Amino acid sequence: MADTAQDTAAGMGTRIELCLVSHTNVGKTTLARTLLGQDVGEVRDAAHVTQEAQSHALLATPEGDALVLWDTPGLGDSARLYRRLSRAANPIGWFLSQVWDRWTDRPFFLSQQAMRATRDHADVVLYPVNATEAPAEAGYLEPELKLLAWMERPVLVLLNQTGLAPAGSGAADDELRRWQQHLRGVEAVGGVLALDAFARCWVHEQAFFDTLGTLVPAPKQAGYERLQRAWQRRNVQCFEASMHAIAAQLVAAAGLEQGIEAAQAQPGLLARLAGTGADTRRERGQQALQRRVEQGRANTTRELLRLHGLLGRAEHPFLKRLDQGDLISRAPLDPVRAGLGGAIASGAATGLAADAATGGLTLGTGALLGALAGAVAFVAGAEGFNRARGVKEETLRLSDAALRGLLQDALLKYLAVAHFGRGRGQFEHDELPAAWVEQARLRVDGAGTELDALFAALRIGDLDADGARAQLQALAATLALELLAWLYPEADIDRVRAAMQTPVPA
Repeated sequence: MADTAQDTAAGMGTRIELCLVSHTNVGKTTLARTLLGQDVGEVRDAAHVTQEAQSHALLATPEGDALVLWDTPGLGDSARLYRRLSRAANPIGWFLSQVWDRWTDRPFFLSQQAMRATRDHADVVLYPVNATEAPAEAGYLEPELKLLAWMERPVLVLLNQTGLAPAGSGAADDELRRWQQHLRGVEAVGGVLALDAFARCWVHEQAFFDTLGTLVPAPKQAGYERLQRAWQRRNVQCFEASMHAIAAQLVAAAGLEQGIEAAQAQPGLLARLAGTGADTRRERGQQALQRRVEQGRANTTRELLRLHGLLGRAEHPFLKRLDQGDLISRAPLDPVRAGLGGAIASGAATGLAADAATGGLTLGTGALLGALAGAVAFVAGAEGFNRARGVKEETLRLSDAALRGLLQDALLKYLAVAHFGRGRGQFEHDELPAAWVEQARLRVDGAGTELDALFAALRIGDLDADGARAQLQALAATLALELLAWLYPEADIDRVRAAMQTPVPA
């Protein structure tokens, strides 16, 4: 192996190397991209795309520890390679002494290169397989595992291309059990896990790093534990930053108010009372508010993509467009309407009383004068009330139900981004399993009372923006962790919560 425990003793940290080795075109490079969080190598649907072994830094610690990932050429005609080696009394010695088929048989030579990289570098071999293929029908599986056994390195088999199975369906568990049963007792295989390059989550990767730790050589265990803590901190920081972005979007959305533009020309009294043009102006206001909401959602998506090292489009289809039920109108009292109401309800009553007192001899003059006096009083009262409320025009804002819908949308968006493997290229919004949507709705509805109280406190000024962001971030994190615990019941979510409470070392 490339390094020993002397590294740590010398203050240089520990170097641990992982080699991705598998049959060609199974998805090594896509898995490498997902684990590394960066675009490396070339991805094409063809055999022997990777032409040479390449190393990449996966993790590092301040103590100098390094976890290195090797992407190697795919194994091609594994059966022929195994037969050639098995004829030698000392297969590895014969293997090291040969100048093989660099020019005459390029695919065969690339297989040899993969084995050489394993022999020279690997502390642990990562062996991806196509989970959709029945293990008993994969003719390359047995000879390749025998070849790897000759390397005398522990092998961790990874089920790739499992897809985004709905939680609770049991399909992924059935596949895993099938492969585990088939490989039970096979020499060199130290474990079998599901780890998809296209649809996985950091909570799920926790099981990968835990199992990997059982296979790392004993002299390197201390360094590996430091590396695993660094991985945990990195993911927790990304999770917390994601929840902060979601909380910031909600605070901004709760503060949105969209004015409804006034009519260009003042209509007559009867037209104003009838509301001519109001519906058109309200529709324009609703559309303007919709655009502002969508901009906030797009900004959050861009931030989530940045945090997860992804590129892609910020638009997505999770949330329906706003309708009247999502809006609350805040309008000033109309002085004209208030004056007319005052005239009828107050002034006219006073005038009629005067008419009655004179036996009707005023012929209604008292009623008319009383109505005018009442109108003036109510107009003045409406204007004063509007000044006290600070309301000059009718505005629209989001209802509490709409804000809860935004939170549900944001949580689903986080799940979509967190599960998007880099092997798929640029991020695009896929339709999520219906069970995911329902579980997000149930959890947000369950927190409805707390959410509505937060929104109300923010709007009336009892809670400032920073305080609201902090509380909403904590609540969003709680709901997101509940969703992740539901999706991955085998994951240690309590360990994640504990890491969130642990101060980051200076």
